[in-house]
Amino acid sequence: MAAGVACDFCREDQLEMECCRGGLLPRSAAAVLAGLLPLPDCEEDRISALPDDMLLQILARLGCARAAAHTGLLARRWRGLWARLPELTFHRIAPAPLDTALAMVARPAPSLLDIHFFNHHEFEPARVSSLLRAAAALAPAEFVLHVTGGIQPGPVELPCFNRTTSIKLDLFCVCFTLPPGGGFPALESLHLENGHIDGADMLPLCPRLRKLWALDWKSDSVVLHSEALEDLAVYATRQIRHIDIVAPAVKKLYLVAHYGVRKEFSLSFSAPAVEDLTWKCETKAISYRFGVIWRMWSLTFSTFLQPLGNNQLANNSEIMPSQAQHRRVGVLSLNLETNVYSGDAAMTFEQEIHRFQVTDFSILELDLTQRGHVYGAIVLHLIGLCTSIQKLKVTLDEYTMGDACFADCLCDQPNNWRSQSISLNDLNEVEIQCCRGQDHEVDLLKVLLRCATGLERVTLRFSRKHPPSDRGLAEIDGILKAYPYVKCNIYH
Repeated sequence: MAAGVACDFCREDQLEMECCRGGLLPRSAAAVLAGLLPLPDCEEDRISALPDDMLLQILARLGCARAAAHTGLLARRWRGLWARLPELTFHRIAPAPLDTALAMVARPAPSLLDIHFFNHHEFEPARVSSLLRAAAALAPAEFVLHVTGGIQPGPVELPCFNRTTSIKLDLFCVCFTLPPGGGFPALESLHLENGHIDGADMLPLCPRLRKLWALDWKSDSVVLHSEALEDLAVYATRQIRHIDIVAPAVKKLYLVAHYGVRKEFSLSFSAPAVEDLTWKCETKAISYRFGVIWRMWSLTFSTFLQPLGNNQLANNSEIMPSQAQHRRVGVLSLNLETNVYSGDAAMTFEQEIHRFQVTDFSILELDLTQRGHVYGAIVLHLIGLCTSIQKLKVTLDEYTMGDACFADCLCDQPNNWRSQSISLNDLNEVEIQCCRGQDHEVDLLKVLLRCATGLERVTLRFSRKHPPSDRGLAEIDGILKAYPYVKCNIYH
């Protein structure tokens, strides 16, 4: 690989990267090393007398194929050794020199081929396809390709990587096509960022695929059936119409519908072994029933395994599988805001929750941007939809909550929420973040203490921007003294 492998823009970028900086030659030294000027007299070169294996270990520590190639300018002994490195990293390189470099790579295949083009390089789809074919011919164990610049519209063919076990591609706005009759028999991990591939077509070609991350899903349908998948992440950038996932071995699943789902949305989901699940979706439901308009922005449902306590373990058999020593915990998180007029009034909050088949959760988290309005009614309504929860966490927006609503605001007109009774027998913990100790917050605390007869812990974290008044603190302290069995933590 020649010395001048980077354009001027690439060279500026390389100076900012530690792994590439070591492979750059000073302009004054480049002429000397290229043979234009004579080398000064020096002592005997003992390092070059070392065996190839030791020299390759020295080059590997440089962490940059360019730096390793430049050592060949110092002595003939080093020339071409870089092409035998087990890991090849090409960062901030120009396309033409890369073609020459890849043609020089020796066999057997490297364990890692990492290529990174910066954003001033633009590519045609055929050029990207050609680069992928060259990488597939080398068959590295792990292949990484980042193209942060522009790629012209058009399909990019993803060739068969017969001996590659891990592929990570970051190609902006690229739709991959698969070669007819091809396959990926060794592939175990596929990470697509800013690029899309049809999972229904891809998965049958990957019998050993354990990890699939598709972070730019451009279809309105997510259909993924796999017996081998264990780690699945899908970030959909289209409004979703249909989800059909059958993955009996999946243990970790992350699914985001960034633009929500259609009204005719359908969901079919089977992943009995999942331990870590996150399902997040933008929603459009709005409600007028609480005095002011409330908009639900997003719904997130997640599950995780929580270790059992000693008492819980004692009730089980002495010899237990690992998963039996944990209990599954479900968390439903809702993000809501007042005075947002865009949305769908025909879709209720209850319908939004149940259309995603969200039922098995014990923690309810509410992230509220209330703009100074009373929020007791909306909190109690949502708790009423989830009466079996064990923990309630309410987080308020401390940056907008200082704007109090006007006198006689409709948000505080329906006072019946203060006398509301809800059966909350399972609720044992309440946490409120960024509260201010105002009268309506004290009233909400009264309702929760009255309805949750098994409540064990209350945590109040007051806003840093708006500390509570002495009167508010005194009133809260008086209320809590009436419930001595409830442990209370107050943070100013």
